[in-house]
Amino acid sequence: MAGSPKSPKTSNGAAPNNTSNGEGAAQCPTSPTTRRHDAKSVDEEPDEAAAEEARVTALLDQSASTETAPTTAPVLLQAAAATDKSLDLNAKDKPEAKKVQLDTLLAKAEQYSQFIVNSQVEETTSPSKKKQKVSLEEAAARMKKKKDLVVQPKQMVGGTLKPYQVEGLRWLATLFENGLSGILADEMGLGKTIQVIALVAHVREKNVKGPMCIAAPLATLPNWMNEFRKWTPSISVLLYHGSKQHRADLRKTAMRQSSQNDDDFPVIVTSYEICMLDRAALSKFKFKYLVIDEGQRVKNRDCRLVRELKKLQTENRLLLSGTPIQNTLEELWSLLNFVNPAIFDDLAVFQSWFGFRNIGQETQVEDVVDGESKNKIVSKLHEILRPFLLRRVKADVLKGVLPPKQEIVIYAAMTPLQKTYEALILEHKLKETLQSSGIPCTGKEVSEQNMLMNQRKNANHPFLFGEPTTPSGEYVGEANPKTLVNASGKFRLLDRLLVRLKARGHKVLLFSQMTELLNIIEDYVRSKQWGVFRIDGSVELSERQRQIDAFNGEGQATNEHFIFLLSTRAGGLGINLASADTVILFDSDWNPHQDSQAMDRAHRIGQNKPVLVFRLLTTGSVEIMMMEKQISKKKLERMAVTGGDYNKAGRRSKGALTSDGLRALLDNDMNIAQRVAGMTGDDKEALNDEELELVLDRTKIFSEQGIPTEGKMYDVVAGGSGGGGDLLGNLGDA
Repeated sequence: MAGSPKSPKTSNGAAPNNTSNGEGAAQCPTSPTTRRHDAKSVDEEPDEAAAEEARVTALLDQSASTETAPTTAPVLLQAAAATDKSLDLNAKDKPEAKKVQLDTLLAKAEQYSQFIVNSQVEETTSPSKKKQKVSLEEAAARMKKKKDLVVQPKQMVGGTLKPYQVEGLRWLATLFENGLSGILADEMGLGKTIQVIALVAHVREKNVKGPMCIAAPLATLPNWMNEFRKWTPSISVLLYHGSKQHRADLRKTAMRQSSQNDDDFPVIVTSYEICMLDRAALSKFKFKYLVIDEGQRVKNRDCRLVRELKKLQTENRLLLSGTPIQNTLEELWSLLNFVNPAIFDDLAVFQSWFGFRNIGQETQVEDVVDGESKNKIVSKLHEILRPFLLRRVKADVLKGVLPPKQEIVIYAAMTPLQKTYEALILEHKLKETLQSSGIPCTGKEVSEQNMLMNQRKNANHPFLFGEPTTPSGEYVGEANPKTLVNASGKFRLLDRLLVRLKARGHKVLLFSQMTELLNIIEDYVRSKQWGVFRIDGSVELSERQRQIDAFNGEGQATNEHFIFLLSTRAGGLGINLASADTVILFDSDWNPHQDSQAMDRAHRIGQNKPVLVFRLLTTGSVEIMMMEKQISKKKLERMAVTGGDYNKAGRRSKGALTSDGLRALLDNDMNIAQRVAGMTGDDKEALNDEELELVLDRTKIFSEQGIPTEGKMYDVVAGGSGGGGDLLGNLGDA
């Protein structure tokens, strides 16, 4: 692509309504009529990734070849052992052998890091009063280095990259030029998509030929296409999606294998599902780069997607993930193994070095701190990861640019109906009691086995088990919409919040795990005569984008559709809804990162207002226990990622990790159970009007003084006003 720029060739390869062969998403437009009483209701929004994989697995040929067995030690160690006979790889169970192996790999990683550092910055001379003399050769070398420093590609005409994005581009270019792969783990909302597009433009400007593929969740494909159109209109990009026949036609036309090294061969944008379905066809291409968006999707090394992607011919791989570690170090290793299998090829060896499991339970905090004090074991983990991981957070790179974010937890007491249901759940009598009362609930509404799910439903709204009817047979919520509000403590709170937010001109994103609960909320919103948009796992791709564009394009003056309902799993990835300045987490996800992703649909680049996040919790319910488990999962991430300080390519930016700093990272977060212990759960114990106005007062909340951090029925999560903290992302400073 070194010649004259091409005319725009961006194309949408998918037929919007072509969903034959079960491969497209079913269309489910938002309807003004009620959806609570459909024949098929969904209690909880399914994990799209798991459902997608299960369906695709049934379609795929079961005769897939087996994976190559892992070697007994990383390839780098094998190479080192060839020259250093003292390195006994077969004695890996011995403590001294493990230490030698770890130190060897650490030395190699540090070499990589230093090389990356040297390629990132211009050479500078130290200040001196005397003019320093340099040779002509040295001056020429400095001029060449300055000239060769990667800058924003000329083909990127849609805007100007921010300084940290240019640094990200340089890091990506360095990896590419040296045959390494990595994980771009910038916090959500910092423009990982744009940095990848910059890399594509950079590679094309260097006249590197060969196809590139971007695999992403279905919901993010329109955003990828839009960003390519905006930033690099001269680069051809193709949406590889649609029916089986449509994709076959694309491979015969725009994606001819014989043309894959042509200058105008398009960048291929596709979904995980299509990568699995068409792996045989795609494996015929020799991809220069394979980019996996939302890279945490490959955290399970044994899943079908990982096996199929590994069979594609790729020179370089890049994972994009705002949450590179979610539960265990094994998951992080899986990501590293995918991008650099020659370096991270034996999980058992990795586990023998870093045996951190369930910190605070199986692994005690003091044991971790002691290991760091004696052997720098945590620091060694950081240095091994450093060459392959770059992570910037908004609090650092957008300080003073991105408006602040503040999360406030608001507690709702159970209504008398919810308390009655809770007692029946614990006695395993809810189903028979409801049926005897004329509510036709089945095993779909009331689980015979999963008491926890029943408790979660009750904490949200008792009508999730079935809605009572009037003597005339009409559902009580339709006959009198106020019953929808009065039946649930959270709905009583939600009603008071939304009425005020609507009157004050705010735009709201409301997230829930349960699609049936979204049905109830949608009926409530429509009963108020408010316009509403909605995305869950059943909404077709083009309809999702239409709603997003309409919501973002609507001015605040009319604010007709002031609320957007989203299921956390379907609406928490790759969606830009920065026109909203308020996020309500109606119920929390088991995975804390899902909630963080949901918040960042609004708190991201493009937001020009402070963002207020309300998390609703029902006192005396299972939700309190769930939140404690979520918070505990963050300890490992704080130790491995936050403590690693991957803000600068190849080096720390804030000094060495200390034992005190590590201990601070592993401290417990706010103890919610202790916080609610003094609450009686009385129906009268609700957020009073004075506290309600306080948590809605953005002027006070985002002022230097803020509002009282603890109220009778609310908590302000620490660290929000200045840096945009949240309950699950308040990671401290190492």
